[in-house]
Amino acid sequence: MRIHETLARAARLASSQRQAAELAGREEEQRLWIQVKAYRDFLASTGQVYLFEDYLEGVAPTLRPQVSTAIEARPDSTSRQVMTLLLKTFDETSEKQYASVLIHLVNFIAATGQLEACEDYILHRLEYAPLAIAHFPTHAEAEAWLNGLAQPPSPADILIGDEYHLAWYSREDNARGLERDSVIEPYIEELVARGIPPTAPSFATRAEAEGWLNNHPATPFEFVSIAGEYYFAVHHKRLKRHTLHPVASSLAEWEEKKRATERAEVQDLAAKPQGNDA
Repeated sequence: MRIHETLARAARLASSQRQAAELAGREEEQRLWIQVKAYRDFLASTGQVYLFEDYLEGVAPTLRPQVSTAIEARPDSTSRQVMTLLLKTFDETSEKQYASVLIHLVNFIAATGQLEACEDYILHRLEYAPLAIAHFPTHAEAEAWLNGLAQPPSPADILIGDEYHLAWYSREDNARGLERDSVIEPYIEELVARGIPPTAPSFATRAEAEGWLNNHPATPFEFVSIAGEYYFAVHHKRLKRHTLHPVASSLAEWEEKKRATERAEVQDLAAKPQGNDA
């Protein structure tokens, strides 16, 4: 079974456990299951799915999964509480394979020294822009980076200029590529609907706007006006940079993409064979 399917089934186990906790009114357990999902989101957002697959292959088989010493050393941490819950679930569930995957997922993050980065990701997800793992000025530079990696992300967002792109890789056939990813446009749409502040900072040039943003980082978003046109400034804290997205053209492209998606769905529905009424 491929790692993506394994993770999907493990996620379904976590989701069913969270729903059961919610129905039973076990609020603390529900919170911890939400945390389990966040660990998986961190793994996926940072493009480490195949690295995790390699980690799983190197884990010695045991009757009951072991806890990473890095987690054992943090008895009062949320990760230790999560691990206690997962071990209890492993003991009680018939889906031990997928409970084990969730345990090893937390172990992987701890063993690779990423607990603090993961906890920062979880605690500040609403304060940070959608995660991008790298930035390149041009598409050619991004392609050279992707093609030069022995183990590309699988997948993860990167920035090319001011735009998000999804860098993807399929280990099974060694295929890899870049495609435009519309992850910031929904934010622009929602915040424009709330209203652009009339006090949005105004600048004559992009250089002036960038200089101001360096001293007044967006948290994580800010509308600015440059030469009479509104831009959506996005602060990428992890990459220590801002991107500037022209509001009017970004919304126009987003509307066209939504219409294209709707047309494709209608065509797919029309192409499906219809049952006989007789």
